[in-house]
Amino acid sequence: MKITPSLIAPSASGRNPSFREACALVRDELRAGPKVPGSPRGVALLIVLMVVAILTAFSAEYQYKSYVRLHVASNMRDEVTAYYHARSAMEVARLVVKSQNIVTNMLNAVAAFAPNMKNQNVELWTFACEFANAFCTGKLTLMGKPFFDFTGMGGVGVEKGGFCKCRAQPEDGRVNLNAVDTPEDKQTLFAELYGQLVSKRKEELAAGEIDRDTAELALNIIDFADADETKSDFVAGAVVDAAGGEGALGQGAIDPKNAKFDTLEEMRLVSGMSPQQYCEVASEFTPYATQKLNINTASLRTLRRILCSNAQPGTETACYGYPNAVDLGLYCADMCRTLRQALMSPGFGNVNQFLTLFDKLPADWGERPILKKDVLNQRLGTQSRVIRIETVGGSYGTYRGLSAVIDTATGEYIYWREH
Repeated sequence: MKITPSLIAPSASGRNPSFREACALVRDELRAGPKVPGSPRGVALLIVLMVVAILTAFSAEYQYKSYVRLHVASNMRDEVTAYYHARSAMEVARLVVKSQNIVTNMLNAVAAFAPNMKNQNVELWTFACEFANAFCTGKLTLMGKPFFDFTGMGGVGVEKGGFCKCRAQPEDGRVNLNAVDTPEDKQTLFAELYGQLVSKRKEELAAGEIDRDTAELALNIIDFADADETKSDFVAGAVVDAAGGEGALGQGAIDPKNAKFDTLEEMRLVSGMSPQQYCEVASEFTPYATQKLNINTASLRTLRRILCSNAQPGTETACYGYPNAVDLGLYCADMCRTLRQALMSPGFGNVNQFLTLFDKLPADWGERPILKKDVLNQRLGTQSRVIRIETVGGSYGTYRGLSAVIDTATGEYIYWREH
């Protein structure tokens, strides 16, 4: 080390520094280091800053990945919980529907001592979702009145943040798309299909006029489901076999299946069926083999077509114009069945109660139709065999839905969909 003059210069008092003081000054200079540009302390600071920046980036990435994984796990947990909420409601509803045979046998046994019980048309599917919703919420209401309320008690209802709901609808109130086994079945189905499709037209048709495009679409639906490969035609008011095969109609059309519809959505595959037409008429049809059309659940439009198509010759004019005796009678019938169903009671106990209503219509309502009761008794009924149940489960904003169709005769699922 070079001894500079400043180390041995006199102090402020004017005296020379002692040897000890000189050594202390040298030691301080050694500790301070050389005062030259490019000190390594700046490089060390830069390295420290770079390391801190890298660690901060890694820390932020780790935090983000942990956040994502945590929410994915939370969503999976909520999805599984929501699914089992919906599944639980479905199984409760199915258990109620499956008990229909037990109730029917009990009513038949009681009818031996109380004949009036034989006319009681008790259908458990109307109560299925009441019990399912009670299972979900812990409380039950009947006819708008609270029956019991166990909310807040342990082991009752779903856990906090979850819910489940249920809705049941009979398929027997819809027209069977697969009724194409005989020429008579095809004729009946054509009348239903054409009536539903043509009612959605905006243009009015003259009396007796047939919309050829709509009739062609109805025939395509029949050809899609029947077993033969012969094209159907509508001639002189009847469905007949035309010359030639079915084949695909038009570019991009799908060949007829020549087998029964498995699901209602297959109607979209029929040549000439547009998405709008499907949405307009899908609720009126079913692919499931119901026994008879249930007058307690069928729409008024469907009932009107069946009644008017089975009126005695000369009295079908009661269906013309609006309002007419048939429409007013159907409004009365709908009011009766709605009030009875609101009281947890079946709408009509038998078909004769429904048909007799039209014999008692006031004369000032117009001409009354004379119905073919023997034919209508074969086509109409008051019981539902095929029930569609839809349930929804939720957990903290995550939802799962289930749709199932149940055969009440066996209690088995004949259709299942998760969404």
